[in-house]
Amino acid sequence: MKNWLLSLIILKCSTAWSFNKDYKDLPFLDQNLKLGVGLSYSKLEANSDVGNYFLLSQANPRLEVSYSSAIKDKYRSKFMASVTQELFRPENNNLNVKTNEPQGSVHLAWQPMWINENQTWARGLKIAAKNTSVISELPDPFNVRGDIANRYSAEAGLAFAWYAQTVSKFPLSLDAEILYSQTLFDHANISYYNGYVYRFGIDFEFKKRSLFSGWGFRAFYEFEDIRNQYSHSVDKEIGVVLNKAFLF
Repeated sequence: MKNWLLSLIILKCSTAWSFNKDYKDLPFLDQNLKLGVGLSYSKLEANSDVGNYFLLSQANPRLEVSYSSAIKDKYRSKFMASVTQELFRPENNNLNVKTNEPQGSVHLAWQPMWINENQTWARGLKIAAKNTSVISELPDPFNVRGDIANRYSAEAGLAFAWYAQTVSKFPLSLDAEILYSQTLFDHANISYYNGYVYRFGIDFEFKKRSLFSGWGFRAFYEFEDIRNQYSHSVDKEIGVVLNKAFLF
């Protein structure tokens, strides 16, 4: 009986060590530089005198760059930048949008993170600045045309990340952000104030020592709810990015 219990304890300890060792080998936890290209779709919503005014984007080309520092004393920093080109059209064919030119959005962010002892999850902050497309004019019973413009804002809030593996031992990462967004200035004819941004993402990467080592996919969803002078405006975006990681 004692030998059986001893064998069981050794097996459990060996399994736990292997489990933690597998997590320490995840590429998400290495110092790395990532370059990514992808596509996304956006939707702008705002209340108007003729009902909700919806603008949908075509496939948005997207470029992402990020750098994650090495982990020291359970701390790391991550710097991110993305550029997206958007072209909007009204969802309702009875309404129009004046601007038919592509709009560019830029997002810059810094994310300090604190990682737990087993390196299975992290919590931290995120501070960001960006410009995005917003609805500038709303249609009314006498004018069926709306318009879009740029809004420049600052964001700050909480960020969380979880590191795991699939059944086949492929690295997997989940992240979530809850941020307060403050308008710095805009070029819209209606005034924009502040609100909240919610982001969710999932990263999938191939093993380090595999044929596709360093390559991965990221899928994300973003929901931004901002007050304006009439009511509020909602910006939704969903997309996927193919990225290449360079480890140090």
